[in-house]
Amino acid sequence: MSRSSETEILAEAERALRGLKDFQRETVDYVFERLFFPESSGRFLVADEVGLGKTMIAKGVIARTVQHLRGRVDRLDVVYICSNADIARQNVSRLKLEGEHVTLASRLTLLPKAAQRLKDSPSRVNFISFTPATSFDLGGGLGHVEERLLLHAMLSELWGLGTSATAMNVLQGGVDSERFRERVRNTRLADFDPTGDSTRFFAKELDKRAAEARARGEPDLRTRFDELRQAYSTSRSQPDVATSRLRSRLVGELRSALASSCVATLEPDLVVLDEFQRFSHLLDGQDEASELARALFDFEGVRTLLLSATPYKMYTTASEAGGEDHYQDFARTLRFLERKVEGADDIDKLFQQYRQGLMALGDAERRSELEAVRWKLEDRLRRVMVRTERLASTPDRNGMLKAVPSSSARLTRDDALGYLALQKVARLCDHHDTLEYWKSTPYALNYMDEGYKLKRTLLERSEDGQARLELARALTAPGNLRLPWAAIERYAEIDLGNARMRELVAQTLGRGAHRLLWLQPSLAYYRLRGAWAEPGASEVAKRLVFSSWKFAPRAIAALLSYEAERRMYGREERDGYSSERRRRRGAALRFQVTDGRPTGMPILALLYPSVFLARACDPVRFAAESYRDGAPAEGLVELDEVLAAARMQLEVALRRLPSAPHEGRVDERWYWAAPLLLDRAIDPDTTGQWFDRADLPELWMGTSDPEQAEHSWHAHVEAAREMLRGEGEPLGRRPDDLVDVLAEMAIAAPGVTLLRSMLRVLELRTDALTDTEGMRIRDAAAMAAWAFRALFNQPEFAEMLHREVAEPRDLPYWRAVLRYAVDGCLQAVLDEYAHVLRDHLGLHTGSAAERVHEIAENIAEALSLRTASLTTYDVEPSQGGRTVQQETHRMRCHFALRFGDEKSDDGQVATRADSVRKAFNSPFWPFVVATTSVGQEGLDFHAYCHAVVHWNLPGNPVDLEQREGRVHRYKGHAIRKNVARIHGLEALNAAATDVWEVMFEKARQARPKGATDIVPYWVYPVDDGARIERHVLALPLSREFERAERLSRSLAIYRMAFGQPRQDDLINYLVETVDPQVLEQALAATRIDLSPFAADITAQGTRASRR
Repeated sequence: MSRSSETEILAEAERALRGLKDFQRETVDYVFERLFFPESSGRFLVADEVGLGKTMIAKGVIARTVQHLRGRVDRLDVVYICSNADIARQNVSRLKLEGEHVTLASRLTLLPKAAQRLKDSPSRVNFISFTPATSFDLGGGLGHVEERLLLHAMLSELWGLGTSATAMNVLQGGVDSERFRERVRNTRLADFDPTGDSTRFFAKELDKRAAEARARGEPDLRTRFDELRQAYSTSRSQPDVATSRLRSRLVGELRSALASSCVATLEPDLVVLDEFQRFSHLLDGQDEASELARALFDFEGVRTLLLSATPYKMYTTASEAGGEDHYQDFARTLRFLERKVEGADDIDKLFQQYRQGLMALGDAERRSELEAVRWKLEDRLRRVMVRTERLASTPDRNGMLKAVPSSSARLTRDDALGYLALQKVARLCDHHDTLEYWKSTPYALNYMDEGYKLKRTLLERSEDGQARLELARALTAPGNLRLPWAAIERYAEIDLGNARMRELVAQTLGRGAHRLLWLQPSLAYYRLRGAWAEPGASEVAKRLVFSSWKFAPRAIAALLSYEAERRMYGREERDGYSSERRRRRGAALRFQVTDGRPTGMPILALLYPSVFLARACDPVRFAAESYRDGAPAEGLVELDEVLAAARMQLEVALRRLPSAPHEGRVDERWYWAAPLLLDRAIDPDTTGQWFDRADLPELWMGTSDPEQAEHSWHAHVEAAREMLRGEGEPLGRRPDDLVDVLAEMAIAAPGVTLLRSMLRVLELRTDALTDTEGMRIRDAAAMAAWAFRALFNQPEFAEMLHREVAEPRDLPYWRAVLRYAVDGCLQAVLDEYAHVLRDHLGLHTGSAAERVHEIAENIAEALSLRTASLTTYDVEPSQGGRTVQQETHRMRCHFALRFGDEKSDDGQVATRADSVRKAFNSPFWPFVVATTSVGQEGLDFHAYCHAVVHWNLPGNPVDLEQREGRVHRYKGHAIRKNVARIHGLEALNAAATDVWEVMFEKARQARPKGATDIVPYWVYPVDDGARIERHVLALPLSREFERAERLSRSLAIYRMAFGQPRQDDLINYLVETVDPQVLEQALAATRIDLSPFAADITAQGTRASRR
């Protein structure tokens, strides 16, 4: 390693450590000591609660490892293993140190292609990432074509295959023979293995396996390969199934041998296993995949860091494998960490003593014995694991959680009749009671697919002549059984058919959520107007809805979106629900060319990142000046004051432009020309350079494909260029309201506001925009601004905005959009969003332009989420009742979405689950996402949501906690609301570049003495402030109320059952036999605490040994 490279990587390691929060740094130091002290097992588990930054802790451990091993090893290889390649790509940018050589191999077998780059890395620090499914679980398959090409290149060297056609036939798999041969010719071993090290390691592995085969009296790999070459004598050979299986098995074994040799090539120093519970079978399995994984974990001198909030099954009920799963899973993990074999330890005795103490919890005299056992367990477990929890940061250990009482969802007569009708259909289909279906989903038969037995049987019986008549009568029974499609087609109000659905509508649309295209900012810069000033607007919050049934999210998304859309269209505007009618309404913000003239130039001005307007009319600066002149009586300044300050700046600035005639027709080109001309006046060179680039239309749109850029859009950009060059017809008389419109543009036009937001997250000012890097920052703002067209071009949004901005009624739509953005303080919304994205994406270092480009891409993706189209079904009897058939309909989803993949409204482009998550993690629609608990373990929904709706209660307290943990993470929405409430005006008064940095720093300085950085970044409760809301939508007098109370009590004590078999039995015993007050008092003394902060104190009150 060169001295300069070593200095750079060490400096980056130190920066990474300085960037940690205090409790994260404490964990990093503790973990590092445990991994590297002489008697360590070399394995350690960080099991911090969901959302506390395990990835950042892993980065800190990597940094400490770099510092420790510098000069001791020739090169340092960090291996990151994650079960999901997409998550790996997301986390690599957060984990790696700047200057590391990164190899995202995804497959261990492809590592030889990068081996030389690992050796030549200037920093001698490498970061290698791959997934276990494609690296260890190789099975007997043919694998990827890249693996087979690599095998051919290496075997040609070792076995002298040369250009043998039969060898290529064996390895080509399902790839076209000519294509495979071409790629073989282009794959040269010398290009990626010039020293031959990878090939030599592979040869050793082949020799080892050949010796093992001979010892078993079996043919070795070379012999079997040659036999198969005879069976694949031509490229068109089609051997029988048995021979094909032999080939797959042989290629699988060759891939396995290659993978084994790659471990030696790798020379790992630190292995990071992220969410390892997803592939925990590799830790102690006996198959070949497990042996290969253990070769990596057991490599000489390697340290293994495991990351998981749920490293073992945290809770099991008596019905799950006899209640033993949690304990067996826990014991297996512990054996791996301690490198012990089963039955070789006495920790079982400690857990037995702990359980006995819990069973006698009501006996105060025996509590000291229980505490002593707990201390011993903690000391033992902290040698190989730590766990930090946010709950410990609030005195009541509720972590800001608030159970919001249900307003008793209203049940109607038609609901009850609907249940009776559904139950009658179920009886005709020999199906069990449908009470849970009916409680969970309105119009259940419309949203069930054939994955449900009831639906399959119903369709089968509808073909039966005798059963068909009875089914037809049941399907036409009174009540809320089937969706009223005729009413939907007329956009009429329909009965929502379900008490829970009515409650959800009341909590969202009932508060005017359909009138808001984005949430109120946590910190507005002035008093909001319009829909945002209505009483219910401040209570509008995004909701994450969890259901136990897959069809419930479909119903929630479709019905809630329908009702939102119906309310957005005025009574007089509804002309039918069909997609065709919606498409005929067209886009309102269009770039058209009429009679050779571009007619959408004011829209271009909305999307233009004007440097002058961003600099001269910053509402944060105006607010600060207003506060210095005397704080308003009710906190925020009035919007009129901010607009007046902007007008003053603009009136002076417009004098710098060429004078305009005072008579003649008003020239409305001034609305779009003025921002361009003001930029030219302050910096003609930079303005000209930005506009003169040939590919500007594509950059603005966010596409590199000129064919995707509309011809009419090119014409508009060219018109802007002509204006800057002074070509064409001179400008005429200025409109009387020009200054007013420019003031609104300066305060809230998407292009200007996004430019300010990009600069704020970089802590830069507009004078940084003059160089190439600055030009790319403007490009990022322009690209994100372009995406606002997708938002405002939704037909229902356009209709709603025309009504929201009612005066004057003939106001052009682009003016209505601008006024709506002013009323909703779009600048504050985007500043907060950009700050959130910077932290969420880990964009604290690197090129300024690259960082804001990634932020802009995420903003654009959230704004461009297409309206989804969800298939619904109607089992409809004929008019005479003699036939029953199923018809399909499609319902639009936008205000609410199901978390999953859906077709878009045009039926072509899919709405992907990841895109739904990104949009939900923005201030924009959707405001409700409904999902099941399955598969949500690693996903964040906290950026703009702090309300969890339990449509159905989970079966145990851990699942309840996991659901609510999705919205309680670093700088979550509730946290930001509270921080802004206490420190917002103070930060505005400071007129800082990034007010959010100022607010959080002031909150950190004001936290209670002795608190860690969990306060204020993860927990920040204030009186009457925002909370993590738990909503249980229960029917009056239903069992859900009692179950919710029981789950809540169990949640407080389930950690006491840590490491115990039959947890459910133990918790039930404690809840039912121990006085609640006694139980609450005993919690602190008996709960096992594995935080590294508590590791300093032993039972004797002395500093704990970390050995």
